[in-house]
Amino acid sequence: MKLLRLFVEFSLVLAGVVSTVGCSRNDDPVFEGLFGPPQVPQPAPPPPDWVDITVVNGQDVAAAVVRAVSQEFAITSKIAGQVFPNPPAAPDLFTHNSKFELFATMAMTGTPATEPCAMSGTVTVSGPFGAAGNDPLTLEDNKYDLVFDACDDGDGYNIDGAFSIIVDEVNGDPRTDVFRLLYSVSYMDLTVASGVETYTAEDDVFIIEWDSLAFPVIALSNMPVYLRLSSQADVYSWTYGEQSLTMNADNSIPATLGEVRKSLVDSASLGGYLSYETIVPLQAPDGQDPHSGEILVSEYLGNGTIRIVIESSDTVRLDIDADGDGSVDDFQYTTWTALRG
Repeated sequence: MKLLRLFVEFSLVLAGVVSTVGCSRNDDPVFEGLFGPPQVPQPAPPPPDWVDITVVNGQDVAAAVVRAVSQEFAITSKIAGQVFPNPPAAPDLFTHNSKFELFATMAMTGTPATEPCAMSGTVTVSGPFGAAGNDPLTLEDNKYDLVFDACDDGDGYNIDGAFSIIVDEVNGDPRTDVFRLLYSVSYMDLTVASGVETYTAEDDVFIIEWDSLAFPVIALSNMPVYLRLSSQADVYSWTYGEQSLTMNADNSIPATLGEVRKSLVDSASLGGYLSYETIVPLQAPDGQDPHSGEILVSEYLGNGTIRIVIESSDTVRLDIDADGDGSVDDFQYTTWTALRG
C-alpha cells in the first residue's frame, strides 16, 4: 500500500502500416500464373482512439493516469518483491515479500518447494530439471514457476494464482548488496485483492530489473511488453513503457524517486489512449504522498495536454491546455489523494 501512494508510470502503443504493392502483368498469362491477380494496395489501419483532453474532463483524465500507474506499480512491486534477493542492506520496502530462500531450497533439492506466507496461504516455487545444487536466480535463461494459494504477507495484499519468470541477465552476486538482476515475467494469471479493490492480471509479459550496482542506490524498473489490469473501476492496458522506483539503503535519506519514461495506456472508462511521462521526477518520503514532481499527460501528437504539478503533499495543480497551442486554458487544483481515489 505504500507503493500505491508513491507513484506513476506508463506505456506506448505503436500503430503499424500494412501495404501491398501490385505488379503490372500486361495481361501476360505467364505472369498471371506466377503472380496471380493484381494486388490492390490496402489502406493503413486507423490510428487507435485517443482521449480528447478538455477543461471539463481534465480532473477525470488526470485521475485515470494516476490510478493506472498506482495499479501497475502495485502489482509490479508485489511480484518483484517475491523475487527480491534480500541482500544484507535491503530496504524494508520489499524484504517482507521476498521468497528468495524458497528459491534456494528448490534449487538445492531440484524439486518444487512450498512454504506458508507470513499471515496465511502458501506459495510454491518450481524450477527447471537439473537445477539441483545451483544457486537460485544466477543461471541465465532458467525458468521458474510460482503458484500462490491465497497468499497474505501482511502488507495489505492477498494474491492468488500463478506467474513464471525467466532470468535474462545477472551481474554481480544477488546475495550481496551490489548486483543487477533482469528477468521476464510471463504466463500470469493472478487475482490481487487490496482493501475493497480486487483486480486481475492475465496473459501478461513484462520485464523487471533490480539494479544496485550504484549501491546504496537501489532501483526497481518495470518495462511492460503487454500488461492488462482489470478492476471494478476500470480496465487498463499497456503495450510499451517504463517506470522506475529508486530507493536509498541509507535510512538518513528517506526520499524515494519515481520516474516514468514516455508511456501510453488505454483506459476503458475514458474510451481511449493517453500518453504520459514525468517532466520532473516524483519524490516522496516512504509511506507518504509525493511532495514534488510533474507529470505531462498528452493526447495524440500533444494536441491537448495536462501538466500535473505537485506543489506539495497537500496540493496538486492541473495546467490544462485543451488545444495544444502552448497556452494554459485553465488552472485547476486538487490533491494527490483525490486523484488516486
